Amino acid sequence: MQIEKINLKSDIEAKEAFKKVLESKKEYDSIEITGSPADITAIKNGLKYYFEIKFTRQEESYFGAATITEWTAALENPDRFLFVIAQKKEDLWEFKEYTPKEFMEFNTVPPFKTYFNISLNGSVKSKKKRGKSILLTEERIKKMIEFMKELKK
Repeated sequence: MQIEKINLKSDIEAKEAFKKVLESKKEYDSIEITGSPADITAIKNGLKYYFEIKFTRQEESYFGAATITEWTAALENPDRFLFVIAQKKEDLWEFKEYTPKEFMEFNTVPPFKTYFNISLNGSVKSKKKRGKSILLTEERIKKMIEFMKELKK
């Protein structure tokens, strides 16, 4: 017998549920779960709208993150981008929508960090960029340090 693991952090159900909400409004066409630059896109009056779903099981407060990719799309399309907080309470979904300007009020910029991936079994990982991340260099880390100093002023 195979045991199936359930990812409790997965937002797939939330995306599907919000897609149904958009479909029920009957004002959007071509509603798709896309992933990037936002989780869902839809067409309204010939214009593309973006919906970034942030799913939580928390009840009191929610600590999460928004990527630069999401913020880039939000700032390029401020009237057509919404951050959507999704909560499932019992069997009912609740969605709270925020414009980029509204959502920005809840965001902070932490000190930058880097990610590493070290093989512990002797095999060597390639130093190629992975996905949207870039390889760290001394020059890049120095730029990050200086930029963070500028932001703190």
